[in-house]
Amino acid sequence: MKDRIRHYWEFLRASLWFVPVLMGGAAAVLAVGLLTWGRGAVENATDYWLLYAGDAGNARQLLSSLLTGMITMTSLVVSITMVVLTLAAGQIGPRLIRNFIQDWTTQVVLGLFLADIVYLLVVFRTIDGNRADTVPHLAVSVGTGLTALCLFVLLVYVHKLARSIIYDNVVQRVAADLRDVTMALLPEHGDGLMEVPPELGDDFAWVDLGQDGYVQAIDLDRLVATARRADAVIRLDIRPGHYVIGGGEHVAVFPASACSEELSGAIRAAFIVGSERTPTQDVEFGIRQLVEMATRALSPGINDVFTALAVIDNLSASMARIFDRGTEPAVLRDPGGAIRLVRDVTGYDGFVGAGFDQIRQAGSGNAAVLIRLVDAILRLAPRVQSDAQREPLRVQLDMILAAGEQNISIPHDLTILKTRWRQATERLAR
Repeated sequence: MKDRIRHYWEFLRASLWFVPVLMGGAAAVLAVGLLTWGRGAVENATDYWLLYAGDAGNARQLLSSLLTGMITMTSLVVSITMVVLTLAAGQIGPRLIRNFIQDWTTQVVLGLFLADIVYLLVVFRTIDGNRADTVPHLAVSVGTGLTALCLFVLLVYVHKLARSIIYDNVVQRVAADLRDVTMALLPEHGDGLMEVPPELGDDFAWVDLGQDGYVQAIDLDRLVATARRADAVIRLDIRPGHYVIGGGEHVAVFPASACSEELSGAIRAAFIVGSERTPTQDVEFGIRQLVEMATRALSPGINDVFTALAVIDNLSASMARIFDRGTEPAVLRDPGGAIRLVRDVTGYDGFVGAGFDQIRQAGSGNAAVLIRLVDAILRLAPRVQSDAQREPLRVQLDMILAAGEQNISIPHDLTILKTRWRQATERLAR
């Protein structure tokens, strides 16, 4: 259940409407409260210079002007946001748009503007210009204060947007999200070893998910409970981030006699499949976001080597945290200790390959990129705890050297690459 809750929370966190709707509703409640109980809170408004002290006609004119200005300002904010998102999609990558959308600053600013409009609308419609005793002085004063606050927030928001499209800041933000996912999904203390799943035999039946799309989340607790009720063992040949097709071989049930229509339906209900990958249970998602930025930066149309180098540096830090924490458990047991779920998890070779393969391929002719990749592995070497971590790094080093020998034509650059390769190889061997 907690995995499903995390998935829906990620969905809400990556939406532009959730926080504004909450703030708009809170503003409506505030307006109703001040109009209902705030009228008698101030005996004489002229005694307080901060409070509005005019008549009903002037109050309507003031609120009308504030409301018109706020609607115009909100349109401006939305337009600026769309322009920034368009630039980010073209330069950085469309799959990174969710990182801009889920930024709390953007959501709160849009929410504040919407809340002010809702508040002004509720207060404006209650003022009767023909009755002087209907002026809610406190409510009008709060509306004026909210509008003034929006003016200052607009300046902060423009500054935030201007900094948000700087490549280095985007890289840091994506790396921070990857760090959070790593801490949430991977064990806190790892020993560098990977659990070997047991052999379950050939007596099994396949269960397909019945739909096409990316696996976004899996309710593991539900699968364990389902397998326990059926006295069976479930093996997952897919994991979050994989693309599945209807009718494919996705889940195996041992023994085959335990696979019923009821069990198949319960297994399908434990999966959430959608049109895009999400970071809910997918550590590789953040790695691939960083890699996408690096490969785009190395494309002939952009040719931004410095961004690729920044991505490599952050990837090495992320990989170090993964090495420290270990991999997800491949075998899950019920409270009685019986094996109920065997699943496919990403190993160290998968993490290293996802982080370095495409960058190595895209930058195979760039000496600076290949040297920085070797330096990243050299920095990772002290964090290696087992052969399962060491071997994919050693293989990656050999492929980087082979790419350099094949594509780098300047002897000096190739000599530097070989020197760094030798240092990294020797450090890994220790």
